[in-house]
Amino acid sequence: MRAHVELIHEDDYIFHAGELPYGEGKILERRLSTDEEDGSSSLSLHATSDWGRSAGITHADTEFYVVEGTLNYGGQELGPGGYVQVPRGTAMDWIKIREGSRILHWREYGDAGFDPATNLAEALASASSGEAATVVDANKMEWVEAPSVGPLSPLYIKLLHRDPKTNFYTRLIRAKKGWTDHRLAHHPCYEEFYTLGGKMAYNFGDIDEGTYCFRPAGVKHGHFIAETDIDWIIRSDGELINWYTTEEWVKWGGTPFNYDEHNHSHQPVISTLPVRSRSRGEWSGDGM
Repeated sequence: MRAHVELIHEDDYIFHAGELPYGEGKILERRLSTDEEDGSSSLSLHATSDWGRSAGITHADTEFYVVEGTLNYGGQELGPGGYVQVPRGTAMDWIKIREGSRILHWREYGDAGFDPATNLAEALASASSGEAATVVDANKMEWVEAPSVGPLSPLYIKLLHRDPKTNFYTRLIRAKKGWTDHRLAHHPCYEEFYTLGGKMAYNFGDIDEGTYCFRPAGVKHGHFIAETDIDWIIRSDGELINWYTTEEWVKWGGTPFNYDEHNHSHQPVISTLPVRSRSRGEWSGDGM
């Protein structure tokens, strides 16, 4: 179970030694969000030297996204916007991260465990999953307008990966300056974001580059105003449905806009005080 984290800035967090077994070199991590029950983690990696690791088998669904610098996956060099996803139990090729690089790294449904192999062929021979890694350069993708059902004005998407069985997805989202939605939304799945650039105000505070949120299913959020063009990388553990509340009461309640108030599985949950970091200040309670 992950805590509700909303809102932190990664610069407010301390560094830990990177938990990437069998790697060579020096790499640090900031722990943005962790699940101490199954090892799932959302991390910001900072390479203080060249770092690398051989091919092998991961114990968790594993993702990397290049924010700054370069990552080389099996001979394919990726700059900012580069993305790699490797399902757990799948053969993962060798990886190298250059000194000075900043990489977002996620592990889902498992811990940092890794079974090293001499090369990819050896890893393939011992893999428990026949799935393959996904390697994407987001710079070569076109922004696609999101479906009109949901936000009041267009958002734009680059879909990096979607699990066909669970609908777990990772995607880039862009909102143009002036994008706004006064309603409060909640979802049947968790939603996680890291801000890559831009500025926005909403009920939990001010979003800018380096801010991070992990929001469990059912937590209401909204009152968005994009002060500039803004980009995020967003992950959800299922199909993200926007259920809206309008005419909300002062702290809790409101008129269901497009969900069934009598269906318990559709109801928003009351948020406890979320995890926030010092530069985000106190939360006003807006959105409760």
